[in-house]
Amino acid sequence: MLLRAPRLVVGLDTWRMLRSGELAVARITLVEPDIDLGTGAALRPGAHRSQAGHDSVLAAGARLLARWRGGRIELEGGTLHWPMPGALPLTVGVQHAQLRRLAELWDADVQLLLPASLGESLHLSVQMRGDPAEPHAMSGSLGFDGRRLEFGGWREVIRDPGAERYLPGGGLGNLELHAEFADGRLLRADGKVLAEGLAWRGPAVAAESLGIGRLRGDWQLARRGEAWRLEAHALESGERAPAAVSASVDVASDAESAQGRVESVPLPLLAAVARSFAPQLPLGQLSLEGVAHELSFDWNARRPAGERLRTSARLEELSIASLSHELTLTGLTAQLSGVDARLTLDLHGERAQLHAVRAEPVSLEGLVVAARFALAAEHGGWQLRTDELAISRPDLALAASGTLAADGTGGKPRVAAHVALKQADAVLIAKLLGPGALAALGAASAAQLSTGRIENADLEWRGTVDPARAPWSAAGSVFRGAFELRDASLGGLDPWPQLEHLDAHLEWRGPRVHAAIAAGQAGTFTLAGASAEWDALGERPTHLAARLTASAQPALAWLRAHRELAAYAPGIEDLDLRGDTRLDVDVLVPAAAGGSSTRANHAPRPRTRINAVLDGVRLRAVVGLPPIDALHGTLGFAGGHLQPSQLSGQWLGGPVALSVAERRDSGATALTIAGRGLAETRQALLAAGASDDAMLEGHAEWTALLTLLPGSEGSGLRWRVRADSNLIGVASRLPEPFAKSESVPLPLRVELQAGADTGQLRLALGERLRATVALHRSGELWRIERGAVHLASTAPSLPEEPVLTLEGRISRLDLPALLALWRQAARDAALPALRARLSAAQLAVGARTYDEVSVTAEAAPGGGTLELESEGLAGSASWPATVDDSHPALVHLSRLDAPQLGDGARSAGLAAALGPAARLSIDDLEWQGRSLGSLAAQLTFRSDGFDVGEARLAGENEDSHGSLHCQDGGACRAEFSLDSRDAASTLAAFGFRPELAANRARLTGELEWPQAASPSLATLAGSLHMRLERGVTRTAAAAEGGVPLALLTVPALTAGMRAENRDGVLPALGFSRLTADFELRDGQATVDLHFDGDAEILVRGRTGLLAHDYDEQAWILRGEQRLPAAVRRLGPTPKVAAVWLSLRELFAGSADRTRAALRLRGTWEEPMVTSAD
Repeated sequence: MLLRAPRLVVGLDTWRMLRSGELAVARITLVEPDIDLGTGAALRPGAHRSQAGHDSVLAAGARLLARWRGGRIELEGGTLHWPMPGALPLTVGVQHAQLRRLAELWDADVQLLLPASLGESLHLSVQMRGDPAEPHAMSGSLGFDGRRLEFGGWREVIRDPGAERYLPGGGLGNLELHAEFADGRLLRADGKVLAEGLAWRGPAVAAESLGIGRLRGDWQLARRGEAWRLEAHALESGERAPAAVSASVDVASDAESAQGRVESVPLPLLAAVARSFAPQLPLGQLSLEGVAHELSFDWNARRPAGERLRTSARLEELSIASLSHELTLTGLTAQLSGVDARLTLDLHGERAQLHAVRAEPVSLEGLVVAARFALAAEHGGWQLRTDELAISRPDLALAASGTLAADGTGGKPRVAAHVALKQADAVLIAKLLGPGALAALGAASAAQLSTGRIENADLEWRGTVDPARAPWSAAGSVFRGAFELRDASLGGLDPWPQLEHLDAHLEWRGPRVHAAIAAGQAGTFTLAGASAEWDALGERPTHLAARLTASAQPALAWLRAHRELAAYAPGIEDLDLRGDTRLDVDVLVPAAAGGSSTRANHAPRPRTRINAVLDGVRLRAVVGLPPIDALHGTLGFAGGHLQPSQLSGQWLGGPVALSVAERRDSGATALTIAGRGLAETRQALLAAGASDDAMLEGHAEWTALLTLLPGSEGSGLRWRVRADSNLIGVASRLPEPFAKSESVPLPLRVELQAGADTGQLRLALGERLRATVALHRSGELWRIERGAVHLASTAPSLPEEPVLTLEGRISRLDLPALLALWRQAARDAALPALRARLSAAQLAVGARTYDEVSVTAEAAPGGGTLELESEGLAGSASWPATVDDSHPALVHLSRLDAPQLGDGARSAGLAAALGPAARLSIDDLEWQGRSLGSLAAQLTFRSDGFDVGEARLAGENEDSHGSLHCQDGGACRAEFSLDSRDAASTLAAFGFRPELAANRARLTGELEWPQAASPSLATLAGSLHMRLERGVTRTAAAAEGGVPLALLTVPALTAGMRAENRDGVLPALGFSRLTADFELRDGQATVDLHFDGDAEILVRGRTGLLAHDYDEQAWILRGEQRLPAAVRRLGPTPKVAAVWLSLRELFAGSADRTRAALRLRGTWEEPMVTSAD
C-alpha cells in the first residue's frame, strides 16, 4: 500500500504518555490522502501482478490492522485506488472515513463517492470484536448503504463465483444491508432494495436474461436451527399485481433441500424466470398476464433424477396473448403443478373473453373454457400436449386435442392437432382468423361474409409450424378439414352480386379446396347446386360448376347493368326474356405460370361454358314484336361464344322452332335467330293491335331470320328481320286487296331493319301490294313516321311529309269494311295522318254493288272524311276524333237504290263502321226501282246492341216515323207509324197492288223478332193497327205488278165472289172508314176487320203470312142489319161490331137471321169464298 497525503495531523494522548513515559498517539488525521492499496502487494518480493487482487489486499489490510494498538484514524477527503486483476485500479473518492480501536473492539464508518461504473455513493459501518487476522473468531455487525448503485459493475469488484450467480448483470438502484455475525458465521441479515432495470444472466446455456423492470421491498435472512429462512415482504416489481409479493424460502444447511412459498407473483415475472431456466420453452412467443398465488416449490437432491423439484401454483386473472397482442384470451384461472421439467396446467374460465386486433376489432365474450395442458422440457426440447381443450358459449362450441413439440436441434416445432367446431358464427370466425389466415387457407373471399353459421367443422393438422409458410408446405405435412356452412351471406366482388342464404360443405386437403354448395341466392339468381375446386397457391386450375335458377327479366336487367360480363354470354343481354330460367355454369381457370405470384394482368383467361335452360319462358326478341311464349330449349355459350342452339315455343297461336347462333357480320359478332312456325291469323291480328272480327281465319306457315348487331360507339343495338309466308291456310274476308281463299297462295314478305330508335319497313304481298314506311320508336312501341302503300307490284318511295298514303286500283271494294278499317287505322297511335286515293271496278254496300267507283279519304287524330262517287251511289262520311251521342259520325248519301228491304238495313251497317253514334241521311232512297223519298235516322251502337231513333222516311204521298231497339242475345223491338195521303200510291210505292184507294190512311205497329235472326215474316211477333178513310176498293189486275196486301181482306173477299163484269173487273166498293187490328205470331196474322161503306163487312180469322193463304169468316150487313148509330158511337171497331152481332144472335130468332155469312179460303192469288151456313 502506498499512502500520500499533503497534510497529516497527529493527536497525542498526553495522559498515556505521562503514565507510560512513551509516545502515545490518540488520533491520526489524513487530509486529502492518495491511497493505492495495490502498490505494496505488487512490489512485495515473490508477488505477481495477477495476484494483487482482493485476497492480497484484504489479507494485507487485516495484518496491518492487527499490528495497530488502538486509537482513531480519520481521513478527510482523498482518493482510494483498489487493484483490479487484469485491469486498471478502481479509484474511489473518500468523503470521510473513521476507524477506531479500543482493545478488541473495532468501530469503522466510511463515506465513499463511487466511480460511475459502480454507482453514486456508499456508506459502510462496522462494529465488531476480535482480531482481524483471525476472521473466523470475529463477531459483530455490518451496515451497507449504497445509493444509485450500478449493479453490473459490482460483479467485477466482488469476483466471488458463489455470489456471482446471484448478482444482477445490470440495473440501477439503492441497497441497504444490515448483517450480524458471530465467530465468523453469519447469524442474520435484513435490508431494503429499490432498483430498476435489473437483469440476471440465465443459468442455462443460451438462456434469456431475467429482467425485472422495478423492484422494491424489504427482506430478512435468518437461521432456523441448521437451516436458513429467507423472507421478503411487500416486494413490488414493475409488473401489474393486485398485491405486493411476499416470499418465504427454507434452505437446508447442506443445501441438499429447499422449500418455498411465494404469494402474488406477477405472471410475466414468473414466465421470465422460467425462460431463464428453460430457454427452449416457447414462452417467448406468448405474452402472459396475471398473478400466481400460492406458488410453492420443494426441491430435494436426494430424490431420483427427474423428480427432485416439485412445484404448484394457482394462477388468477390470467390472460394469454400473442406476442403482438393480435389475439388475447382473458378472464382465465389455472392450477399449475409440476415435477422437475414436466408441468400440468388445468385452465378454466366461466366468462372468458377473446379479443382480436383486426381492421375491425373483434371480441367474444361469455366464453366457457376448460382445458388441461401437459408441458415437458427435456433434452433441450419441449412438448405441449392436450387431450381436452373446450371453449364454448351458447352460439359456439370448440373442442381440440393435440401435441406441439420441438426437439433440441433448433428446428421448427411440429404439430399434431385436431379441432372440432360446432354452431359457430361464421362471420365471427372469419374476423378472428383475419385476411392473412383466410388467404393462406385459400378462403380469402370468406372475409366478405356478412352472415352465416358454421354448423360443424373439423380440422386436422400434422406437420411443421412455420408462420412464414403455409401449414401444408413442409414435406410430409397433413392439413385437411371440412365444415358445413348454413344460411350465409357473402358480399359480392364487383361486378358479381352478393350471395345470400348460402348452404355449403367445404373440404380441403393441403392447398386444395373443394366446396359443394346445396343452396343459395345471388341477387336475382337462386343457386340450386354448385361445386368448386381451387388451389390456395394458384398452382392448379380452379374449377366452378353451378346450377342457378332465376327469373329471366331481372337477371337480364342485372346483366345489362354489368356490361363487362357480356363476354361470357354475348348477345343474351339484349334479349327480352321473361319467366324462370336455369343456368348451368362451368368455369375453368387454368393455373397461372408461377402460381399465385403471377401478376394479375398476366392471369390466364378463364374457360367458361354456360347453358341457359329455358323452360316455358317468354322471349321478346326485339321491341315491338309479339313475344314467343312457352319457349323451351337450351342456349349454350362456350369460350365467350354462343353455340348453335335449338329452341321451341309458341308464337302467334302456333308452334315455332328457333335456331340461335352467332356469326360475323360487317366485322362484328352478330346474334342470329332463325325461326320457322305456324301462325294463327287471329293471334296475328290481336298482336298487331287489330280487332278480332273474324275477318281473317286459318293458319299459315312462316319463316324468319332475325339478326342482332352490336351498336357502335354512342349507338345502341341494331337489328334486321326478314320474314316470309305463302299464307296457304289463311282465308280472308277483308276487302280487296287482302281478300283470299284458304287454298290460294299469296306470298308475303316483310323486311325490317332498325336501330335503337329508328327503322324502316318494307312489305310485299304477292303482286297486289308494296309498302315502304319509316319507323320511330316511342317507349315499347314503334310508330310509323311516314310511309307509302301502293296497290301494285312496284315499290313506292317514302313521302317527305309525315303521312301514310294509300294509292292504287282494286277490283272490288267493300265500303263498310273500308270505313271500319280506315277509322280503326286513324285511332292507331302508331300511325301518322292517313291519306287515300283509290279506284275500284266494283263497290259493295251490303249485297248491292256499284261499278267504277272512286274513293278519296283522309284521317288524322282529329277525325276523318271519306267521299265516293259512282253512277249508282254518291255520298260522304265524316267523323270527329271521339264519336259519341253528342258528336255522332255523319253519313250522307245522295242516292241509294235498295232492291231488297234488307239493303236499307245494311246502310245502317255502313254507319256502324264509323262508331257508336251516327247520323244517317239519304236524299233519295229507292226500293225495287221505286223512290221511297228521303231517309234520316239517328243510330246508336252499344256493346250489347244498337238503337235507331228519330227515324223519318218522307215520301211523295207518305210520311213515316219509327224507332228500333235491339239487344244482343235478346230481341229487336220496333215501333212505327205511317201516314199516307194517297193509299193506292203508297201501296204501289212499297210493292203492293193498289187494290184500295183512300184519301187518308194510317198504319201503326209494335213488332219484335229475335235479334240473332234476320227480320222475316216467320219471326215477327206483335200487333198492327190500320185505319183508312173515304176510300174505295178495286180489284187491280195482276198485270199491274206487286203482291196483294193480304191483311186488307176485302179485296180478296170481293175477288172470291167472282162477281165479275164482262171486262173481268169487279165492281168497286166505296167506304167511309176501314179499321183493322192484327196480331202477328209464328207466321200467322189474326185479323179483326170492320169495313163501313156501301155495305158493312165484319171479318174475323187468320191469314197465313208464310203459306200465303186465308182462313177467315166475313159477315156482310145491309139495311137494318148494319150496326145501329148507338153502337157506332161506342166506336165502330171490329171488336165492337163482333160483340153487337153476338148479342143479336143470342136474342133474335132464326127468322131474323137474314144477314150473309161467308168463309174466305184459298191463296192470296186465288181466294175462294163460300157460304158459312
